[in-house]
Amino acid sequence: MHSVLGRFLSSVAQSVVRLNTNPKVTGNLGTISSLTFSQKQALTLSWRLLKPQANACFRKIFLELEIASPKVKQIFYKAALVDAFNKDEDNSATMEVHIKLTTKFIDDLLSTLDDENEFVKKIHGIGSAHAILAKGSNFSSDIWERLGEIAMERVCSHEAVTKTREASRTWRTLIAILIDELRGGFEGELRQHRKSSSTDQIEVAKIDDEEELHAKLQQLRMDYNQTFPYS
Repeated sequence: MHSVLGRFLSSVAQSVVRLNTNPKVTGNLGTISSLTFSQKQALTLSWRLLKPQANACFRKIFLELEIASPKVKQIFYKAALVDAFNKDEDNSATMEVHIKLTTKFIDDLLSTLDDENEFVKKIHGIGSAHAILAKGSNFSSDIWERLGEIAMERVCSHEAVTKTREASRTWRTLIAILIDELRGGFEGELRQHRKSSSTDQIEVAKIDDEEELHAKLQQLRMDYNQTFPYS
């Protein structure tokens, strides 16, 4: 079974296709500290309305991202396969887990709107945690851009957000900042990975396909939990 799974994961990895370059996310890119009290209030109040429907909203976003990026679809597919074999919920990185964690992520971010350093630190932590997927899974910066485009369209057009013009504009600003910082954290960590010793690379190369994938997903989940421990 072990070798069969290895060959299957290997064939899945080989089917990953190159993602076409997408336009960068644009919007009123600024800083969290530049948001006014009324804008922060608009975010908080609209999120309170959106949160009960957040899982459905984020599911649509991730499903659209899968369609836009075959890389993401393959990553989630392999994550589901690993999850089925390992039955290790704590280290799962499936789409459903991402949906739940995204809701918690927004909760955490909105609680730090008055602390820009902490706000940026949280986002960078998530971005850098995904750098481990660059090798083998071909996760790249353009995926963040596409995610931002889809998120802007879905979130900013949601009825819970469109109730006020200010909420819609502010969510657009928040998402633009979020994607910029996620990409920054991802690219910064990726540069560090590329500078790492060849010894580490040799050790990783010795791991079988399914073991390597599980190790990556486990580390990604561990990094997230360390950044945002459940209360």
